[in-house]
Amino acid sequence: MVTIPAPQLGDSIHLSASSITTMTECPWEFWKKYCCADKPQDVSASLVFGSALHESLSLFYNQLRQSRTEPSLSELTDLFAAVIDAPRDVPIHFTKGETPDSLKKSAQALLRVFLQRGARPDHVLAVEQRITVALHNPISGKLLPEALLGTLDLLIETAGKISIVDHKTCARLDPDRTRSPDLQMSLYSWAVKQLLGVQSVDLSYQFLVRTKEPSVIVAPISRFDEEREERAALMQAASASFWIETALRAEQPELALPKRKSWRCSGCGYRSMCASQD
Repeated sequence: MVTIPAPQLGDSIHLSASSITTMTECPWEFWKKYCCADKPQDVSASLVFGSALHESLSLFYNQLRQSRTEPSLSELTDLFAAVIDAPRDVPIHFTKGETPDSLKKSAQALLRVFLQRGARPDHVLAVEQRITVALHNPISGKLLPEALLGTLDLLIETAGKISIVDHKTCARLDPDRTRSPDLQMSLYSWAVKQLLGVQSVDLSYQFLVRTKEPSVIVAPISRFDEEREERAALMQAASASFWIETALRAEQPELALPKRKSWRCSGCGYRSMCASQD
């Protein structure tokens, strides 16, 4: 039986694929969100939708793993609605035409297709499994002050091979995403190898596409050089760690972690704070 150790969370700052990406795309947002723990002004509806859908899929795969039975569409949509309607610290930022009801309607259509075409692996090992792994600089071997923290959507075993499946909710299918693993999947592959002592890990996305006619597609991610892919991801983690430590030592940390304008700005939860400091 495969068992992943429970996360050991200390008081130090942890790195995740999401936080490393944020550091790369806007160091200032990273500082506000992960170092200062400032509350954002709102959270995007697309992010809330994805989180709620993950809850529904978690229910599905946990029940499949425990009893080999499947929850009904109404059970999945009721859970989705409960997450959407739950009280939250910050409001949801809806784009034009979006409402809580429109999110629920979209989710119902998508979950109906998922029940028809979604992945049903023979051996579900873990669902929404939190992991934490010590990080090292891949060049110097030095232990980083931050550990890697992440959540595996789905860990399965097929023909004796461990596979990670990541659920991706998207507005359109991008075939380029499967040509090589992204930062998150490379880090997760490396972490699972450390935790389970395996030599190789397969990777797949389960795309839940929110088009007019919803679709669910399970697509394997091409792997050409696992060691090189994972090393590149670890280098990004080491770079993020360097800038965190540089900022923490600085008298004015925000000078070490500057603003970076990009497509993220319009939906950033710190956009008003950012604009007020320009």
